[in-house]
Amino acid sequence: ADVDQAKHDGWTSLVVASFFGHSEVITKLLAANADVNKANKDGWTPLFMACTERRAEVVEKLLAANADVNQATHLGETPLFLACEQHLTDIATQLLAANANVNQPASNGETPLYIACEKGHTEIVSKLLAANAKVDQATNSGTTPLWIACQEGHTEVVTKLLAANADVNQAKDNGATPLFMACQKGHTEVVTKLLAADAD
Repeated sequence: ADVDQAKHDGWTSLVVASFFGHSEVITKLLAANADVNKANKDGWTPLFMACTERRAEVVEKLLAANADVNQATHLGETPLFLACEQHLTDIATQLLAANANVNQPASNGETPLYIACEKGHTEIVSKLLAANAKVDQATNSGTTPLWIACQEGHTEVVTKLLAANADVNQAKDNGATPLFMACQKGHTEVVTKLLAADAD
């Protein structure tokens, strides 16, 4: 049997086994030299699929089989990006330990740090900063992690970013600053922190 033969949508046996978390099946497929990085038509690899379903054991197994930790979907989203978006702290930790690129952006320029800040996942933000995430790396529209955290009113995240020397005045392409967004949304605590950090 062709271990890598796919359905019309690109789903291989390893992709579907990873999605459903069938660990023993995955072991057998890998032993039969299944392509650990072969993606479906959306660019979702077995590793990405295991992350979407929160399957830490499968993630570990695929990483041990040399899965490409930075292989992205057609939207440019890596497994680390997904873990940061979905608040999968343990899986994010696994991926960082496997040397995931902490600053690899999606097609729209959003980084793992940016999406974690947008969602308010404080613990993951701390892990990313400790892994040398670029605190001021902006999206295609010029928004930074601090900018989006201020818009969403995530005070703890804002505090961590400011402590990591985020540029308090770096504006979006349209000129809106983090302070402007916090004021527009009525996030009083965030406004207080920004003013204390000498925001313009």
